[in-house]
Amino acid sequence: MAMLEDIMGLDIQSFFRYIATIRYGYRDKSGKLHFTDDEDFAVRDYAFSSPEEVVRNNCGWCWDLAELIKVYCARHDLPCRSWFMEYLSDDLHQTHTQVFLHFRGKWCPAPENSLGLQLGTHGFDELTPCVNWFTDWFTDYLRSVLKDKFDETNLLVKEYTRTFSSGITDEEYLLQIRQG
Repeated sequence: MAMLEDIMGLDIQSFFRYIATIRYGYRDKSGKLHFTDDEDFAVRDYAFSSPEEVVRNNCGWCWDLAELIKVYCARHDLPCRSWFMEYLSDDLHQTHTQVFLHFRGKWCPAPENSLGLQLGTHGFDELTPCVNWFTDWFTDYLRSVLKDKFDETNLLVKEYTRTFSSGITDEEYLLQIRQG
């Protein structure tokens, strides 16, 4: 079983290859793991996982993985910034947390376990165009699902700097991240 310190010691390419192997899902309040490919998947009693728990359980979704990626970047002096995106309407509630890192002179979205991005692709000289590219990608997905029901006023895109305590619920996470 991998330990956080082992993962922190990986070179950047190996780290993001490892991130891609983490199963997409969450840990509940009782410690049970739930994966999106489970036949009976539903979100019940979500508990935020710390970077150590993500590594130990080999399980996390974007909220959890963002914290692991930020810890790695801090440990390796890689500039990074994190953004939260949320679409909230009666028809759809969709969120995504994305870390952007400065790699080889370019800002790029950090790969994780659900989007199929590769390290260093979609690189931009400045952060804002990178975030805008990713936000456009997110809204293109929303538009494809919602069609004419898409309403830009239901979209929240914001940078955040806070960290989160292990075990908080999804409601607590959303409240904290929306507030700053």
